[in-house]
Amino acid sequence: MVAQYHYSVAIVGLGSRGQKTWFESLKSTPKISVCAVCDSSATVLNGFASRCPEIPAYPSLEQLLEHHRPDFAIICLPNRYHLPAIKQLEAVSVPCLKEKPIAGTVDEFLQLRSLQTKIGVTFQRRWQPRYKHFRQLLPEIGKPLSVRATMAGKYDPPQEGWRVRHNVGTFDDLGVHMLDILVWLFGRPSSVFARCLGDGRPSERDLVRGTRGSLHLKGEEITYYDLGGRQTFQTSFQSLKQDAIVSMCQEFCEYISGRENTYSTSLSEVEDTLLTTEAICLSFASHASEKVAQPLQNGHQSGHENGHENGHRNGHEDGHQNGHQNDATKSLYNIEKQLSTKKSNGYSKSAFTNGVSAKLLPKVDMAQKTFLLNNGYEMPGLGFGTRKPKRSQETYEAVKKALDVGYRHIDTAFRYNNEDQVGEAVRDSGLPREAVWVTTKVDNSWHHRVAESVSISLSKLGMEYIDLLLMHWPSPVDPEDTKKTLPDWNFIMTWQDMQKEVQAGRVRTIGVSNFGVRNLQKLNSHPTCTIVPAVDQLELHPYCPSTGLIAFCKQNGIHCTAYSPLAFGLPELHGHPVLADLCQRTGKTVQQILIRWGLQRGTSVIPKSASLERIAANFESSAWELAPEDHALISSIEDRCRVYPDDWLPAQVFWEEDN
Repeated sequence: MVAQYHYSVAIVGLGSRGQKTWFESLKSTPKISVCAVCDSSATVLNGFASRCPEIPAYPSLEQLLEHHRPDFAIICLPNRYHLPAIKQLEAVSVPCLKEKPIAGTVDEFLQLRSLQTKIGVTFQRRWQPRYKHFRQLLPEIGKPLSVRATMAGKYDPPQEGWRVRHNVGTFDDLGVHMLDILVWLFGRPSSVFARCLGDGRPSERDLVRGTRGSLHLKGEEITYYDLGGRQTFQTSFQSLKQDAIVSMCQEFCEYISGRENTYSTSLSEVEDTLLTTEAICLSFASHASEKVAQPLQNGHQSGHENGHENGHRNGHEDGHQNGHQNDATKSLYNIEKQLSTKKSNGYSKSAFTNGVSAKLLPKVDMAQKTFLLNNGYEMPGLGFGTRKPKRSQETYEAVKKALDVGYRHIDTAFRYNNEDQVGEAVRDSGLPREAVWVTTKVDNSWHHRVAESVSISLSKLGMEYIDLLLMHWPSPVDPEDTKKTLPDWNFIMTWQDMQKEVQAGRVRTIGVSNFGVRNLQKLNSHPTCTIVPAVDQLELHPYCPSTGLIAFCKQNGIHCTAYSPLAFGLPELHGHPVLADLCQRTGKTVQQILIRWGLQRGTSVIPKSASLERIAANFESSAWELAPEDHALISSIEDRCRVYPDDWLPAQVFWEEDN
């Protein structure tokens, strides 16, 4: 060693990762110094030497090792050169951190594992604070009941470069580090099903439900909800990329010095990722579900099945006899044989059958905003309303167009009498059911027949579940005379029946619509209200902002959705000088500005239109933002008008404190 607790590193390969990631991150680290670099490209080497003349630079690894014995090396070469370089370093007892993937083939993995040197893989997401804390917090949810995880990134397949020249697939090279973090968090799945997916947006989110609550990770934010859907903990992180890299290298130094016996991404610790990767690649080739092979080495099991309950220990136990090792090895060689001609530079989504998914997507022009609800589901922020169609097939045509241009949230209701057309449009869109969020509602005259209402809605929609079921109004009415309150019934009883639908699995999320503060307080305080409403759908626009009600909902973990965000074309609003000025300055329509105003308030919005051109134009509101000062100008409009008052109901539902 150079000195106690100080280590020297050599960077082998000065491509984009070698220089921009590793050298730039480590050059100022006090406990690790870059002692030398090498690259076969004279142009790259000369460019580096001119910028960093103090660092010795060599045209080959052989020449570097003639002059230096680094404490470890970082391998940043094209994948096919990893094994020869690591063998050279092993010959002089230099440990290695190698770039992804874990190995190009199963045979290569077995050769790497047989070497007498310590090797780690640079899956730096394992050192990001958000994932480390998420993993540490998993025991707080109790026994895990379900996992839903998605990781997706933007990536334009390269047109040139070594990945193309060496036929390295996007998933094999770039998607595998996304897959690794999911396997590290949740364990090796028993089987996988993989398919290509071109529709989606960049996202990193995980949801784990347990016997004591649920834990959510979305981007850099971790949130915990108790069983009642009440938020009890939230934290966010602002870490730098280089922090994770430095931590990863420092822990590797502890590992190679013997002060630590294990390393998070040593070959034995990433074997589950390798096995899952191979099964996913096989599934791409077979277009079928594939089992994930058991670990190769004797006495190794992932142990993640029990990891949540025991504090998420690694949980490695003696679990395989020598005979199993040979069987698993043979199965992986069969996988490799079938995959030898199946590599590509496409993008992919791998969907684990135990609920974990990872995907790598091409660039998407308009990324839709989503809102995390208090039960862990994410609802698309820009939805499409379907109230009061004027023609027989209007709803079908409009919903089909909306789905074509990118909407993924469709709002309907039992009362609208068009659920059948919504379901037909979703099926004809070609989108998988889980890609479209469908909201429907229990009508006022069906409060005492919730189960029957849900059955009819599911039948008309042609679906097995409803994403969001709302109580349309807090006013149960007599079916024989809708101007009269239903005797011996109240909305608390309706809510009790709606909760049963969640327990039965026919409805995933329940909420309310047109509930003011008083009725929300009445509902939430009732002892039978075991599920806090996830959503309150309200008339919301600048003439009806309901600021007090939105503030109350936010304090109680209830998301607000804006229906009639365009105020049903109210002339006084659409012609308001503030909006007219903004339209002129931004080149946007009044409708687009009103939709954008709602989204930036933190509410989802569900505008309606029968015009195919307007449907597309409204969706463009997801691709830009109002300047803060312009948003404030709209919020300062003082005129008030509620398009849909409560005077037609037998009971009042809105009060002064809701405004």
